[in-house]
Amino acid sequence: MTDWFKTSIDLQKQMLDAQKRMLDAGGQSGKAGDAMVEAQEAARKAAEANLAAWQAWTRLWGVGPW
Repeated sequence: MTDWFKTSIDLQKQMLDAQKRMLDAGGQSGKAGDAMVEAQEAARKAAEANLAAWQAWTRLWGVGPW
């Protein structure tokens, strides 16, 4: 007959290890989410800079409403 107490402790250890891995994965996905937000912000700033450059170019040549 197996030792049910040892088996239950082993099961609890496995459950705790699985929970730790889930928390670690959650932390990594949070970091990836932060990086995505930073990339989106950089893309927005680049788009605004590009628009400003085109507006300045059209003002220089007298083309467009800006």
